[in-house]
Amino acid sequence: MTQAFESPIDKRPRLKFIDMARSIAILLMLEGHFTGAALSSEYRNDSYWLYSVWHNIHGLTSPLFFTVTGLIFVYLLSANNTIKYFENIRVKKGFKRVRELIFWGYFIQLNLWSIGQSFYYNSEFHFDWFYAFHVLQSIGFGIFFLLLIYGIFKLINKGPLYLYYLIAGLIIFLFYGFMKNYIQGQEQLIANGVKSVPTYYPAGAPKFIQNMFYGQYSDFSFVRYSGYTILGGMLGSLIRTYEHKAKEWWFGASFLVIGVLLSVFIQLVFREVDHFTEYIGLTDHGTYELNATAFIRFGQVVSLLGILMLVDSYWNVKAKLFLKIGQNTLPIYVVHVIILYGGIFGFGLKPLAFDMNLGPVASFSISLAFITLFIIMVNYIEPLERIYSRFINVFSFKKNK
Repeated sequence: MTQAFESPIDKRPRLKFIDMARSIAILLMLEGHFTGAALSSEYRNDSYWLYSVWHNIHGLTSPLFFTVTGLIFVYLLSANNTIKYFENIRVKKGFKRVRELIFWGYFIQLNLWSIGQSFYYNSEFHFDWFYAFHVLQSIGFGIFFLLLIYGIFKLINKGPLYLYYLIAGLIIFLFYGFMKNYIQGQEQLIANGVKSVPTYYPAGAPKFIQNMFYGQYSDFSFVRYSGYTILGGMLGSLIRTYEHKAKEWWFGASFLVIGVLLSVFIQLVFREVDHFTEYIGLTDHGTYELNATAFIRFGQVVSLLGILMLVDSYWNVKAKLFLKIGQNTLPIYVVHVIILYGGIFGFGLKPLAFDMNLGPVASFSISLAFITLFIIMVNYIEPLERIYSRFINVFSFKKNK
């Protein structure tokens, strides 16, 4: 099955910390989703220190996943900035990947069982759930923005690439701050009994468009998560620019220190900015501080990358299977959605086998068992890749060669 992110094909030494980060992200995702689907509500209380730790780590999964996506994509994309935009093979592969991610993002939301029941009982069928905007679509949009920004960089041809991604990332997070302020306003109106349902954004737009921003099914709005992907692209460009230094201790230590400083002080910075913009009448109270959590998480990701850089510098990591997991994130994600949530077919482990009704030991045991299953799958991924290629050829009306 096609890998979620391509591997480097140049002759430079492979930076293993990138694959290490991807592997950690996908394993955290598997553990969090399986444990979260099984763990009973009675244990979901921050007064339990173990749950509090687990919940905090689980909250890092998406920022890590999206940031590393941008990092590896731009690291590969910017291997040679002298060639023309559409002559860059990574640009062509990037647009292909965008289409593939958006296709799978919507396809795994099919519910064939529900569709079959509607036909059998001749009952009304709604497609609202099909328009949901989830992880794969959000990643696809993020990669599209990376390609778009890279095109602007090639067109202007001035300044370093990472500066373009930094500015774009800050802009989209700024927009998310205003949108989050709008969402909280809608939630407050509902809490006060002024309205029963929120006014989704953009108002009056089709539901599948609203879900991309703020809609009924927009758990992974691209406005919320593309900022991580774009700032990840900034990191990828920085690492590509200074890759000859990436194995030196100070490079990883710099990431670690900057990440810690960002995590600790960014909320104070945003609070002061809020005081000023509120004073001059530019924003409402606390608009910028709404972004503090996102930047704290980004700082934690940068810190983790710094630690992995230091590990990669001082130890020759030879965990081939562990690194291979990070190179196959797309098939792992798609298969886990089918097994756990009933993607495509309409019946999965949740709720047929469990539905937030198990204790911590049982929940973690289920999670560990399925992580083991996916590790075995990755170990024997090559035959599955051939099956996947035939499947894609059928949908794209290509003949196998």
